[in-house]
Amino acid sequence: MSDLQPGAWRRVIRRGWALPVSIAALPLVLLSLASGGRARRRGGALEVAGGLLSPLLTRAIPGFPICAITLGHVILASDARALSACRTHESVHVGQYERWGALFPLLYLLSSAAAWLGGRHAYRDNAFEREASRADGRSLPA
Repeated sequence: MSDLQPGAWRRVIRRGWALPVSIAALPLVLLSLASGGRARRRGGALEVAGGLLSPLLTRAIPGFPICAITLGHVILASDARALSACRTHESVHVGQYERWGALFPLLYLLSSAAAWLGGRHAYRDNAFEREASRADGRSLPA
């Protein structure tokens, strides 16, 4: 039959479920590495920081600098300090991708839209962001 243990099969399924989004992150991984960024595997995710990710993330949305973002099993951070500060929060998002797979980006946007349409903040009141913020013990920025 198979040499994989039951827990190993679950990991394969969780990673496969999020794989389309992880693959979509590869151009940013390569851009970061080609421009002096660094990458390493940690806790089931590929963490990438620095290089051109810094200006891309911090200036992508005017007035809303991004210190880190998770795409599947890839955590992209503006620099090593931001990665260290955001690691716990972003690891929760990795788990959310494992739970929801390639549907997660759509569900994330729907949660933001629901918050905004309800007169709340699209980021701070996003259910997925609230879960990640509870895990790292910090409140979301205003």
